[in-house]
Amino acid sequence: MNKILLALALVAPAAAECPNACSGHGTCGAFDECSCYPNWQEADCSGRTCPFALGHVDTPKGDLDGSATALSGPGTTVITDSTVYPYGTTEQYPAMVDSAGTTLTNTAHAYAECGNKGICDRSSGECDCFPGYAGAGCQRAACPDPTCSGHGTCMNAQDLAAADNDNIYLLWDKEVSMGCVCEPGYSGPTCGNKMCKYGVDPLYDDDDFVSIRAPTARVVMTDTVSKLQDGSIQDRYTARTKDINPLKGTVLSGTYAIKFYDAFGEDYETEPIAVTAFTDTTTSAAHCTAVSEALEALPNSVIPAGSVRCTPVTGAPTTDIQYDLLFEENPGDLKPIEINMNMDGLRPTVYFSDQNTTHAVVDYDAAVTVYPNYEGISGEFIDYFPTYCSGVTITVDPTYVYARNVFSIARDLDADEAKLLKKCLGDADGDADNNVEVYNWDYGMWNTTMTPHVVKLAPHPTAGSAPKTDVYDAGKFHLAFYDGTDFFFSGLPDVSRDYAIFTTEGTATVLGNSSHLAGSEQEIGSGGGGQGVGTDAFDANPTTAYFAKGSDTVYTSMDTSCYSGKDDLNTCLSKGDKVFLFNSMALPPSDADTDAPTNSEATGNLYEVVKVGVNPISATTYDTEDRFYFVVDKVINYDGSATKRRASMSSLSYVWGSDHDDTNNNEMGQKVGTQLVVKFEPSADDQYEFVSQCSGRGLCNGDSGLCECFTGYTNDNCDSQSALAV
Repeated sequence: MNKILLALALVAPAAAECPNACSGHGTCGAFDECSCYPNWQEADCSGRTCPFALGHVDTPKGDLDGSATALSGPGTTVITDSTVYPYGTTEQYPAMVDSAGTTLTNTAHAYAECGNKGICDRSSGECDCFPGYAGAGCQRAACPDPTCSGHGTCMNAQDLAAADNDNIYLLWDKEVSMGCVCEPGYSGPTCGNKMCKYGVDPLYDDDDFVSIRAPTARVVMTDTVSKLQDGSIQDRYTARTKDINPLKGTVLSGTYAIKFYDAFGEDYETEPIAVTAFTDTTTSAAHCTAVSEALEALPNSVIPAGSVRCTPVTGAPTTDIQYDLLFEENPGDLKPIEINMNMDGLRPTVYFSDQNTTHAVVDYDAAVTVYPNYEGISGEFIDYFPTYCSGVTITVDPTYVYARNVFSIARDLDADEAKLLKKCLGDADGDADNNVEVYNWDYGMWNTTMTPHVVKLAPHPTAGSAPKTDVYDAGKFHLAFYDGTDFFFSGLPDVSRDYAIFTTEGTATVLGNSSHLAGSEQEIGSGGGGQGVGTDAFDANPTTAYFAKGSDTVYTSMDTSCYSGKDDLNTCLSKGDKVFLFNSMALPPSDADTDAPTNSEATGNLYEVVKVGVNPISATTYDTEDRFYFVVDKVINYDGSATKRRASMSSLSYVWGSDHDDTNNNEMGQKVGTQLVVKFEPSADDQYEFVSQCSGRGLCNGDSGLCECFTGYTNDNCDSQSALAV
């Protein structure tokens, strides 16, 4: 008996082994439980932990501590020292903090194993990612085809933004969301579809009143700014007549090339074109012929023969080269042409020279500028103003033109035409409650603070002393409103022509205006039959802008970004928005204003916003507001650089921020622009895509890149109707 007790006593202190001896990846502790080494888990530490990454989606964790009661809050840490969460985790969505320990709100994408887009293979510790995701932790939303079918480049979101007009993308997935950037002529998520040739829908221009807005450009080659002996800058035309002008006796010389972009964005560069100064009609015509031939000689017949119009600019200095281009058979809103004036690398190949080869001379560089919409017309894929106002003909009366606002007035409308025009204009702001008269329309800016009508005036095909000449004699955009008696239109159309009017159901909204100057007693719309609005409604949003001719950057008087958080903006701007930059510094017109901009109807072109940004405060900010800006898709063809003190633009004080010292910096003395910015929101039901692949009259075969035309249509882009094709 004593021997048995002794044997039991010897056995009692012995401990049982942990499962599988913790697989050699942990230590066996109390209660026969393994404590796994880092990156190992399971009861016997046999399973590997897979890489963690920011979760593409977040998932709730549930009752982790088995309390069987309500889930603990996002700030309560549970199950510390676990193999998956060694520092603990939370049952509800975790409370995220910054480096200072401040709790953040509206956060997401917490770290998760395999980024919540894959299954962990415990035997290998590798993530088996779901389709469309890649990386050690499934952290990348990969391109569908990493090679992009051999016709593109796979890039992350941050690089994609930078490649698009140097935009900035800083969201959580900036380095992990991937996408294909296709080469010109290819499309689709994998760049596997070959695109077809573009053309104009043959049913679009089958009416005499319709015109096509094809791509245009003005090329200007001139001298750089001339300086007098005392270093002051003088107008170059005046300086050329003086002996002290360094360019006197020199001529424009050298060679250059034109880079043309097709509808796909593919670029083609011409052979060198010899510079020939426009000293007379013969030389200017000869140079235009050389330009047309060089463009039409581009490979792959990218520009059809006989489709380039080159017209010398009338009245240009004879020592310059200035001509207008129109591309008849390359429709659409194309990327503007570029001039290569450095054909030998960094050395300019367009310059002013005395052409003396017997001694060393100093040649002066030439300034080359391209204005893609100099006459107010640029190409378009979609006509947002497709509705012809039948029965209305506009005639401009030159005796009723206001100076500062460049508003012309059409006084020849009879009663019937006025009724028809009211019906065509319709609602301007989308609010039916403020519509007037039986025609259910708005007066425009006259009876609403920020929503004018925008119309397209196109030369009339039969009326007037200079009727429309051809289908490319296109229409231009104008602001329009009614004062209770007459119709007003921004800009100054050619008074020798009559115009047809085209309207839209889209909505135009002015970001801000300067219609009421400080100290004025004018009541806006007081003659509008009770439809007027007090001055305070205008003063509350004094958002104006300035920009330089030839620039694509617009500086606004306040932050107009949709991310600004300002709730007093009547509208805001985001990338992709469409805007007009009308040359009209105030509404409605006032004879008392004398600082008139240039009279022209060619300033109402439609632009697309490609970037919205905010600059840091600079050394000149307190003098002229230069922080808030947006960039448009083509250069602006007129000078909108005029500025005025804020105090003269509004009777209300504008404050930069609570930390701004009004006494020391005097923000009301800061200069801001004077131009209008009008945001345009097209109507989905009132637009006509008249330039498209296969001209909208066929299907594009993505494998071959060839059009399969519908019955009755033919040509390589289906832009021709033919009874033989039936």
